[in-house]
Amino acid sequence: MIRQAFVATGVAGILMLTFLIFNNLLFDLLGIELESFKVAGGIILFILGLQIVLGLEIGGSSAGHKNLESSDRIGKKSMAGVIIGTPIMCGPGTITTVMILGAQDGILLTLLAVILALLCIWLILIFSAQIKKLLGETVLVILSKIVGLLLTAIAVHTIWTGILGLISLSVI
Repeated sequence: MIRQAFVATGVAGILMLTFLIFNNLLFDLLGIELESFKVAGGIILFILGLQIVLGLEIGGSSAGHKNLESSDRIGKKSMAGVIIGTPIMCGPGTITTVMILGAQDGILLTLLAVILALLCIWLILIFSAQIKKLLGETVLVILSKIVGLLLTAIAVHTIWTGILGLISLSVI
């Protein structure tokens, strides 16, 4: 379990760092303003928050995971990195957040936040069985709903600041 947690966290970390370092280049290459990305990313975060709060599954890609699971060529360690590290720990919401924070607050501060978040995630993965036993299923469900609600509030704020930024760009 420790090795799988390390691999999954490592894959997520590499993806986060890649988007953090190359976010300005990506924006420039695609001709995207940060404000446009805030609106689009905020919408994605809002949908993810709604999924958590309401228990919905929108646009799931479980078929891809089933194909990966049936492959004998991929070991358990690689599976942890692909299945946990990519869509769950570093999905669209995480990529959006890292890119926006990196553009707004700078790479160094965002890098420190990413490292701290990855450390917390790794510890949670390592001690997940003990955490579940200590808190119980009901408390974990309640906590996840609260986190989903907070995520939707952050998403609304991100969308709003993006819209205000786009308006100010068009006025100037």
